[in-house]
Parts: sequence; C-alpha cells; structure tokens
Amino acid sequence: MTITTTDRTTVPGTGTTGTYGHYPQLCGTNTGPHSYVDLSCTSTDEATISFTLGDSSNNQYKVKVTQYSCNDQCIASREGCFQYFTGVTGTINSYNLANSGQLATLDYKNCIRQEAGYCCIEYTVISWAVSLTTCADAANRCASASTCTSEYIIIPNVINSGNVDINYDRFCGVNLNPVGFPAANLPIRTCQCPFEFSHVTGITALGGTGAAATEDGFSIKYRQIPGGC
Repeated sequence: MTITTTDRTTVPGTGTTGTYGHYPQLCGTNTGPHSYVDLSCTSTDEATISFTLGDSSNNQYKVKVTQYSCNDQCIASREGCFQYFTGVTGTINSYNLANSGQLATLDYKNCIRQEAGYCCIEYTVISWAVSLTTCADAANRCASASTCTSEYIIIPNVINSGNVDINYDRFCGVNLNPVGFPAANLPIRTCQCPFEFSHVTGITALGGTGAAATEDGFSIKYRQIPGGC
C-alpha cells in the first residue's frame, strides 16, 4: 500500500507527502487501536484530527477523544510514544492490519511501560510480513541496516544468545529472528529500558518509490520478564 492521496486521517505533526512525522497519516481499517498526541501542560494547547475524504466510497469513522492529566499513570512518562501499552503482557498490531495492508509514510514509536520488578521484555510473532526480504540466508537476512532499508521495526539492543558479537536492532522481511535468518520466527528479547518498539515504512511507497509490494504488517505479543534490575 502506498501513501493515500484520497482518504486519510492526520493529526498534529504530520508533514506533507514525502515526509516523515511521529504522527503519521493513517487510512484503511483501524478499529480498536489507540494513539497518543503529545501536548504540554499549557491550557492553550490544542490537538486537531483532520479527515480527508476524496472519493464517494463508504467512509466511516468514530473516534473517542480522551484528555489525560500530565500526572496520569495511563500516559507515557516521555514524549514521542504514538502508542503506549501497560501490563506484563499484551499485543501490538500495525495500523490497518485488519485489511492486510501495511501503510506507507510511517515513523512512530510504540512504548511499553516497565512494570515493577520486570527488567527485560520478549516479543513473539503472531503474524509478520513487514517487507519482501526472504530471510533465507545471510545475504538476505531480515535484520541489519544494510538489508532492512525501507520497511522495518526497531527494537534497541536485542540479545543474540547464539553470537554475542552480533546484535541487531533493525528487523524486516517475512520472519522475525534475532539474526535475521534462517526463515523462521524466533522470540526477540531485550533488556534495554525504556521498552520501545518503532515502526518505519517507505516515504512514498512500500519497498521504495513506485514499488508494488504486498506487505501485511505485523501482530506481536510482548511479555515482560522479571529479574533483578
């Protein structure tokens, strides 16, 4: 799916076509997901949600808007978290997963609140199709900045139990694996805090400008791991 020029939802911080923003343009089917917009504690701050409906299709939207205190435990303690999750376990889905269509122009961060007594976090695949990289071998690994260049996930300081000298933080392709191959989904674990999981896609199209890529997105289960912090 490329950037939509017909129907889209935008929030503060979204740039024009061809630019990234921490508040991405969204479209498709997004029933259930939440999104946070950072504001200061100044009472004159405003947040705006804009809908661009450029065709005669059956567009529907219903959005619940909630204001939180700057001291509320339900909000992230740091800026830049477009999605914020709490609890020892949970599920993170990419936008428009219900339509099996990963969106272009994304550059946002999922944040998971570190619960008391939990020092590491593990991510396990439910479904994963982030880019067309095959993960078949080292040359086509689904990890590293050299092979994950357009659509990818960033998980800082992933632990590689098989080779402590190689650690990747960028993941893509058809499987999620600490070293990017072979083509099999394996749990990803990190002990770097705060817990963050970023999603980046092509600026004007998936797979690069003008590419015709089929990428569904992802559904990931996370599990915080207890230990001495």
